[in-house]
Amino acid sequence: MRFAAARFPFAAAIPMIVGWGLVLLPTVAGAKSLSYPAVAQPRRDVILAFARPGVVAAMPVRRGSAVRAGQLLVSLNTSRQILRMRIAKLTAESTLKVQAADAQLRHDVVDLQQTQWAFTQKAATAFELQRAKLKVTIARLSLALADLKHKNDLLEYSLAQLAVRRRQIRAPFAGIIEVRYTHVGQSVNAFQKVLRLVQTTAFKIHVPVPLAVAIKLRIGESAMVRFATGGTAVGKINGIASVADSASGTLLVHVQVPNPNHLPAGQQVSVRFPATESAETSNQRHETSRATVGVNKVAN
Repeated sequence: MRFAAARFPFAAAIPMIVGWGLVLLPTVAGAKSLSYPAVAQPRRDVILAFARPGVVAAMPVRRGSAVRAGQLLVSLNTSRQILRMRIAKLTAESTLKVQAADAQLRHDVVDLQQTQWAFTQKAATAFELQRAKLKVTIARLSLALADLKHKNDLLEYSLAQLAVRRRQIRAPFAGIIEVRYTHVGQSVNAFQKVLRLVQTTAFKIHVPVPLAVAIKLRIGESAMVRFATGGTAVGKINGIASVADSASGTLLVHVQVPNPNHLPAGQQVSVRFPATESAETSNQRHETSRATVGVNKVAN
């Protein structure tokens, strides 16, 4: 009894009885592609807060507003800090003390030169010459101290500016104001939630993938993402976890996918990895070929 080798267009393995033997033939035509559920999260998602308490003085953005990086989002009352900053600015911009110390040094240098000439002419004593030299030394030190004080004033001005900026929140990146937790006139505590800023120009997706599949993936490989709201997109693997979840036997694969259609974040997605599917298809074909050869040998 002979059976010719044949192709079987079914997704599952096909049992064939040859003589007294039973052979399972796996087929590749119509093989199922494996996809893994996950959630599309915003590329960036931060809660903004102040590091110190205060009263909200201005909040020029609304919920849903698109903001650019560096844009002022909210500020506390800074009237006292601004006054201190102006005082520090006046002091830092003034060089009068340095100029006065420099003038005093030049005066004492001239006086020393005259005293030295007088000493050579027997018109000044050694004590007067020594005192003139000491005055020049003191004048030089006074100039150095005045210069140091001026540099310290510049730093004090920078600290005053920083105190004002600490009472302002500026957008760390371009995005959308998702939530406003407070309003103008409200007192807020340190680290109390003020705003939530998200960026959805791209999604980050953390996909739990079976360990046997995940270890075959590589950073930079493509990932096909299907959204619950409809449509698909091609992303890339930008990270693979180093520690597996022993309970589920999965490893997190981090995928980033662009979002040019402004789809909402937080929706369910399914992710599949063409690279592993290609490898699996190749293995299935190889197994099919080996099984077909086995069938022929049994038939013969």
